[in-house]
Amino acid sequence: MTWEERALSGRPMPPSSIASTGVVGLGLPRRAFLVSIEQARALLVDARRKVAVLQALHDEVGALAEEMEHLLQGAPPESEDVQEVAALMACTIDEWQTEIAGLEATGTHVLSLEPGRLVWYGVVDAHVVAYGWQQGETGIEWYHELHEGFDARKPLIEA
Repeated sequence: MTWEERALSGRPMPPSSIASTGVVGLGLPRRAFLVSIEQARALLVDARRKVAVLQALHDEVGALAEEMEHLLQGAPPESEDVQEVAALMACTIDEWQTEIAGLEATGTHVLSLEPGRLVWYGVVDAHVVAYGWQQGETGIEWYHELHEGFDARKPLIEA
């Protein structure tokens, strides 16, 4: 590693710092776009709350699925009770999808719910990377290369 490479290692940069005609071909997921580290940190405030909402919705769908399984052991699918639980499950899933779409519209992507893990795509050392946050962390202080997993995170270096 050269002196210049060590000097840049882990430094967040604005998305405009890479010469690209867009994010196509950069290995980003569908509907993903680049944000600055400052933007990601500002988005984290609301995203933390939404992770808790998504976790609650996930638990609710699990409970409804168990109830549905129990109901179907003694009632036909067209019964009123089964239809009511199915409708509640559909509404809960729709709410979950709306929350995910709202996060993705800001550049926030959910990697997992247990533990809650979020990423934003940005630029570090002139490379497109994923800034990562996990529940229990106070802020966004880590990143990983797109070809690496969340567990390969490295610390951001800021002056």
